[in-house]
Amino acid sequence: MAEVTLSIGGHGLHLCGGDTVGVAMSIPGMKVFATNPCQCDMTVRLDQTVAMPDCRWLHEFNILDGQQICRFGVDAKGTYYYTFDRHGVLRYREGEGVDIDLHGNPDSLRFVLWTAYAMMGVRLGTVPVHSSVVVCNNSAVMCLGESGTGKSTHTRLWLENIGNTHLLNDDSPIVSIVDDEVRVYGSPWSGKTDCFLQENYPIAGLLRLEQRKENTIRRLSVVESFAALQPSCPPSLAKEEHCMDLLVSFISHVIERVPVYRMGCLPNTDAAQMSHKTLIG
Repeated sequence: MAEVTLSIGGHGLHLCGGDTVGVAMSIPGMKVFATNPCQCDMTVRLDQTVAMPDCRWLHEFNILDGQQICRFGVDAKGTYYYTFDRHGVLRYREGEGVDIDLHGNPDSLRFVLWTAYAMMGVRLGTVPVHSSVVVCNNSAVMCLGESGTGKSTHTRLWLENIGNTHLLNDDSPIVSIVDDEVRVYGSPWSGKTDCFLQENYPIAGLLRLEQRKENTIRRLSVVESFAALQPSCPPSLAKEEHCMDLLVSFISHVIERVPVYRMGCLPNTDAAQMSHKTLIG
């Protein structure tokens, strides 16, 4: 398999290269998003030769449960790079797509593809957002929050207690601006939950969760809404000025059209019923 076309977040992605394309398509969920060849506005080339860059490093972080150190940087030409420890390099040039050299080690391939999508998507008004998404009556509710705050628990409570609901994605759905409407799409990146749906819905509301001793909910102001959504976007997009400008524009567009709430909640049925009544009615 030398190439394949994927439809993710309302955009066509052309994935090409050598044997690693087949490895990519063996990742759970990826085949769900394969589609017939079409016009693509994203390109990812695997099995390329990419030299270790001499650039300005902006951000360092860990993946694979801390086993791999990653760095994000930019050179004088505006070319963006991720390095994945000794396991490879990702290079993005505006208008040219992404080249990936994994040095023959595909361990981080799922994350690398997510990173490539985020770098290209933000320029198209499309961003992966760390959240768990439940769909009710053909509208989506996105639960935001730091890891361990109960996003998956809250959406599970919806599934168990609210009728006509299903899970869309449990980790990294795609939020896209389509004809001035904000929609959320399923994606191949759903964390530890095998939920890979080629579906999309308008967003009824964003819900920033916090663990509390009682259930409370309130709608946020514009400034509070921005602060609630931004931490759930890919963090490296906020480390470079041009990327941050694009991200600010994206977030501003979203919160102008979608209500954002902060909810202090317990892991119980009353919490699900409260958020359902507030966001769906």
